[in-house]
Amino acid sequence: MRKPVVLALLGTLWLMTGAASWMQFQSVPADGSEGMTVTGLYRMPEGQGPFPAVIMVPDCDGISPHERQWGVRLAEAGYAVHLLDSLFTRNQETGCGHADAFDQRDDVRGSIAKLLTLPEVDPERIYVMGWQDGADVALAMAGEAPDGMAGAVVFYPSCAAQPALLRPTLFVAPDQYDGAALCDAYMRREHGAGQVRIQRIAPYGVGAGFDCESCIDGYLGGAGGYNQAAAELVEGALLDEMARLIREPAE
Repeated sequence: MRKPVVLALLGTLWLMTGAASWMQFQSVPADGSEGMTVTGLYRMPEGQGPFPAVIMVPDCDGISPHERQWGVRLAEAGYAVHLLDSLFTRNQETGCGHADAFDQRDDVRGSIAKLLTLPEVDPERIYVMGWQDGADVALAMAGEAPDGMAGAVVFYPSCAAQPALLRPTLFVAPDQYDGAALCDAYMRREHGAGQVRIQRIAPYGVGAGFDCESCIDGYLGGAGGYNQAAAELVEGALLDEMARLIREPAE
């Protein structure tokens, strides 16, 4: 389980890689009640904005080297990155097995609202990216379609809930993870509906966590593990598809 001292160390490591800092913001509950103050690591790319932005939603175990490494890659590719920490301010070590403890969608809404106030962020290109449980949150947000959200990128979601997608969505869905069949049917349905662009990157022979170099014992206990070749191929394809698919209007 992730301890607060580990969180502090991870934050220090990311800060050492370049211009990154903790950025507080108010969560935004759907019922209009007052949200709590939460935080996340914010990193800007080099150059002059406005930049597209990515709100990163970790899995239920919170910020790990896995998401931190993706944050660095995205910033190097020209994205402002807000890596959410929904656990620290709530004094929780993990959200795994505690689905009713809080609604992470509140934090995503709050992050969008905060990013929309920043002059260096392009208000028409804010994307929500998540992993597993975080991917399910990103899908839920793509169904909710709040103002300011341009699209979603989801790594191996469970697809247990299947909202009608109202924002372009890019699925990173390897063939050997538990939700593959359910998500395949879901993607086909949404593609057939034709409301928004739906795209899939489907690395073969790997499962959840194929992109997690730090997950030595598997990804949250799941089968499979890190696969360097698949991770490198997906990274290049992902950045290309984010530039081409999600930024373009649906046909």
